[in-house]
Order: sequence, then C-alpha cells, then structure tokens
Amino acid sequence: MTKYLSVIRATVRQILKDEFVSGVDLEWESDELDIHIGICLDEISEYSPYMVKEVLTTIANSRVLDISSITDLLDIEKLEYPTGYYPRKYRNSIDLDADTIEIDTTLIPRAGGSGTLTGTVTFNNGSAAITGSGTLFTTELEVGYHIRKSTGTRWYRIYSIESATALTLAEPCLETTGADTVDVTGYCYEAVYLYCEKVHSLTESASTLNPQLERILIQGAAAKAAISKSRSLMNKVTVGGTRAATDLQTWGVGQLALYRAAIAKVAKSRTSRTYPKS
Repeated sequence: MTKYLSVIRATVRQILKDEFVSGVDLEWESDELDIHIGICLDEISEYSPYMVKEVLTTIANSRVLDISSITDLLDIEKLEYPTGYYPRKYRNSIDLDADTIEIDTTLIPRAGGSGTLTGTVTFNNGSAAITGSGTLFTTELEVGYHIRKSTGTRWYRIYSIESATALTLAEPCLETTGADTVDVTGYCYEAVYLYCEKVHSLTESASTLNPQLERILIQGAAAKAAISKSRSLMNKVTVGGTRAATDLQTWGVGQLALYRAAIAKVAKSRTSRTYPKS
C-alpha cells in the first residue's frame, strides 16, 4: 500500500519515539520533519530517479523541442522519434539551453502543430478503446496522430481508427474515466517521446515512491531529524541527562550511515549510448 506524506511523517515519529502523548509536547514540529523528508526525497532522486515518459509535439521543419513545461527534470535519458516503430527508434538529445533541446537526427519533422477535435471524446481508464459522440475521427485524425484529454497532461498515440466515433490507442489510457468537454479534446500531428529522470514527489494524496524507497526515506529522515535536534541540545541539560544530546547524535549518525548505504544500493546505473541519427 502506497504511503503518503502523513503516513511517512508518522512513521518517522515512531522511529524517533516522538508519538503524541496527551499533555506532552512533541519534540519535532511537522514542518520540521517535512524539511528532512524533502531533503531525503531529493537525495534519493539523485540515486534512483522517477522515470517518466514525456510526450512533446514537434515543430514543422525543426528538430528543436521546448522542455520548459517539464517540471522537476533531472536528466533526459533518450528520445524516441519517430514514434510507433518496432524496434523503437531511439535518439540522443542535444542541450541548447536550459529550456531547449534538439533531436540528434538527420530526419526533419514533417509536420507540427495541433488542434481540437469535433464532438465529445470519452476516455476509459485502463483501456485503449476511445469512443466519441458527434466526432469525426476518420476525417480529423490519422493513425500515428496523438490525442489528449483537455484536462490531461499525457498524449496518446492512435493505433487504429475504426470509425468516426471509435478508435484504439497504442497503450491503455491513464486518464480519469469519463467524457471530455465537447469540442476541446486535443490532437497533434507528430510527437516525440522523452524518457526522463525526474525528482520523486510525495504529498498528502500522491507518491511516486516504491516500498523500498519509502523505507529508505523514512530511515534517512529520522536520522537527519535526530542529528539536527541533537545539535540544538548540545548546550542544554534535558530530562535525559547531560548525555541525552550526545546519545541522540550518535544514534542519528549511525542511522545516517545505514541510510547512505541503502540509497547507494538502489543507485541507477548510468551508461552512455549513442543512438543512430537516421
């Protein structure tokens, strides 16, 4: 079961023995723990990033792509262009600036741009089947085009068009099931797939972490919180005695070493490949 931020935070408290007791103040404020959780999340992402396929539309007669809309991007592993071929046609990317890359290929995109479809398009989560009402799939679309729900962020390549009101995607839909608003479903002529490494996200309602990374995150956040607290207690005498801060520091350092060893084990191996341009 996926653990969201509140559960991760509560588990860190349990490890720190800082669970709520009536009439006793908590040692760590929630926002304080969230800072340590966020730092560990960034560190884990450097070792084992969140792998995402982003879809961008091409610009006619240009190999340049705008990546400014991709959030939390760490690196682009490779490109796929043109799409829909087996084996897949992978390319390298050339960095032009912080917001722009170029497809490393001798091919020139034949078409660019996008538009909106006539009628109402219905997306079904987990299914590649798309249905329409008042739609003109056979005249407005072609196999290989991509469509996107107006409220969505993901483009889907069209595998086949059965009729004016039915088509099949090349992959199951990940959008929320339901009909899109009339006359606003997007389509584009040609697309490029970017296989990206991104920073993991963790909120009160979503997480990109798998169970192994959740355990590493909890261990690291607890270690960092303990070390941070011990430093603030070094010159204070607490109910635990004069060694309380030192003991907490020692425990935190030990946990931090285990955390660093754990993220080293999940580090994604990075190899350099050169893909064909033609």
